[in-house]
Amino acid sequence: MADITLKLSAKDIYEKEFERTAFRGFKPEDVDSFLDDVIEDYQKMADMNQQLLKLNDENVKLKREIEDLRMRLATGRSENTVSTTNNFDLLKRISNLEKAVFGK
Repeated sequence: MADITLKLSAKDIYEKEFERTAFRGFKPEDVDSFLDDVIEDYQKMADMNQQLLKLNDENVKLKREIEDLRMRLATGRSENTVSTTNNFDLLKRISNLEKAVFGK
């Protein structure tokens, strides 16, 4: 999204003055060219807004996932204590085996 640059700013649009031909008003080519730039810039802004909406939707989805994971961790603490106890038992057995094999 950072590579998008607009041709005109709001100030440019407000202060735009077209060349006038005698007795006829503005040159149609100048007006058409200017309006093409304005339309192109509005399209770029619309595309940026759609990208932002997609990113916001993805952000909300990821926040929900984080919340779900936090809830799972909070409710799974009793399972973690059993796992920790088993790990401790395994480490104790490995230590006893090492002592038996390699000596004290």
